[in-house]
Amino acid sequence: MARRALLTGASGFLGRHVAARLGAEGWAVARLGRAPAPGTLVRPVWDGAVFAEILAETAPDVVFHLAGSAWATPVSALYETNLMLAARLLDAVAARATPPAVVLIGSAAELGFVPADAQPVTEDFPCAPTTHHGIAKLAQTRLGQAWAGAGLKVLVARLFNPVGAGMPAGLALPSFAAQIRAADRVLRVGNLDVARDFIDVAEAARLIVALAGDPARLGQTVNICSGVATRLRPLVEAMIRLSGRDIAIEVDPARVRPGEMRVLTGSIARLRAAGLVPEAPDFARVLPALLAG
Repeated sequence: MARRALLTGASGFLGRHVAARLGAEGWAVARLGRAPAPGTLVRPVWDGAVFAEILAETAPDVVFHLAGSAWATPVSALYETNLMLAARLLDAVAARATPPAVVLIGSAAELGFVPADAQPVTEDFPCAPTTHHGIAKLAQTRLGQAWAGAGLKVLVARLFNPVGAGMPAGLALPSFAAQIRAADRVLRVGNLDVARDFIDVAEAARLIVALAGDPARLGQTVNICSGVATRLRPLVEAMIRLSGRDIAIEVDPARVRPGEMRVLTGSIARLRAAGLVPEAPDFARVLPALLAG
């Protein structure tokens, strides 16, 4: 009998890939969304009663809670999307006679500043986020951990920097690609002399689905990362070369983040303990896809 999954945020950047991965592995997938889409259970408002109704209707083995946002106004909307939705969902899950497992998507933004001697950073690093997105995501993680302590099967997948075609336009690489496509002779950037732990979004989906199917991982927080830091400047220079255009790089002081970490690398020890070896992104494939829009 096929395992059953319920996905929130299935139409998002990560959600599309998780849905595809689940389908490829033979899961029966139900999608919950706010707007009409093929194969989606549409509920414009996600309150406790809606979650209870959907859980009863779909009877999932695992709920993949992928809904979330890195940007929202007012600020309260960030906490609503990244924390309160999860709180209502977990309440509804806990009320089930046989609660399904729940996968919550965390973020490297939860970490805050990580000194070089603490890297590769493990899941046990004492987080001190400095942005509303990071604070909201850490609150969601703490909520999930509290429910796990109370007996629910909760996995927090702490996602680092997913890359691939269809990335949200507000992220650095797609925003640079958009500027290059606009044929401007100047590319305005922030600090490019940084290195980040990127992971292909399809590889992130593979890891998340594999962890969700491993009972030994439930109750844990696990980094979803490649374990390799890639410098940003060479990626931007490669996109300019691929475009065939004569574009100069200019630092815009408004885009520079004070106190930004030069390097951030995640530990893959827990992934390896689960028998999973993440692959680093193939930027020879990713960068042309970003340039193509």
